[in-house]
Amino acid sequence: MSGQAIIYVPGIKPKPPAAVHRAALWRCLLEGVRRADPPAAAELARHAGCFNLVSWAHLFYDAQRDIALDEPGIERLLALPGPEERDLREAVSLRRRLLRALYLLSDRFPPLFDLVGEPEMRVAIADTRRYFANQDGVAVAVRHLVADALLEAWRDQRRVLLVGHSLGSVIAFDVLWELSHRFAEPGRVDLFLSIGSPLGLRFVRSQLLGAHEQGRRRYPGNIRRWLNLAAIGEMTALDRPMATTWGEMRGLGLVEAIDDRLDLQTYFRGPEGLNLHKCYGYLANAVVGASIAGWWREG
Repeated sequence: MSGQAIIYVPGIKPKPPAAVHRAALWRCLLEGVRRADPPAAAELARHAGCFNLVSWAHLFYDAQRDIALDEPGIERLLALPGPEERDLREAVSLRRRLLRALYLLSDRFPPLFDLVGEPEMRVAIADTRRYFANQDGVAVAVRHLVADALLEAWRDQRRVLLVGHSLGSVIAFDVLWELSHRFAEPGRVDLFLSIGSPLGLRFVRSQLLGAHEQGRRRYPGNIRRWLNLAAIGEMTALDRPMATTWGEMRGLGLVEAIDDRLDLQTYFRGPEGLNLHKCYGYLANAVVGASIAGWWREG
């Protein structure tokens, strides 16, 4: 068994069956690492058991997503070495820039999300509210799954890379806070990698488990380093830098470093068109791959 563990917490929306989803994610992750560091990818490929998908969508949704909907987009993503010109144009289109401005305004006045948000954004906001409201105990159940994965890795004395995509980064952050302050677990995440994360938004920060605490109790104390990555033009992270937003964590000595890269170029295209936020697009990205390869080599 590898002495390293990559724990991946996915975001919202129905997902394919766990084994199918894991295989697709692992394939994209390996390609992202290969694009940045081929020898590291070859080494990582020999340790497939290190990758732990914390599948939680079955607790949140009645339906599953058919992977066939995403397979053409995944194949395109892996076949192309980078985005096409049409992807780059669409990522910075006037429409996206206007939506970004509206969503940033809505972050200050959350009821606006229901008025100006596109249907997909309104669904995402509703699901996020459901998580924070812990409707039917769903948030607690989801966090238990993530906590169990972390505790198992720590029990086995494995170095942990915790990857949270979208709402998955929020869930991961809440779990780390709970393990720090409610359960006083001594384990530590070597690298927290948030991708396409809304943790920089006021709407999210104000509802986290530690939001109403003060000083050190406001934050997790079990992250060694935090790296936040976001794509140009994506509408969930909205270019919010974690180094600024969460800078007090570093000032309190709770984390060694918080770094951001907000200029990734992702280019997954599915049935709904260009999806800059899609998990597969992030994992196949060379910047994400380089961060994973760098962490892997440190072990």
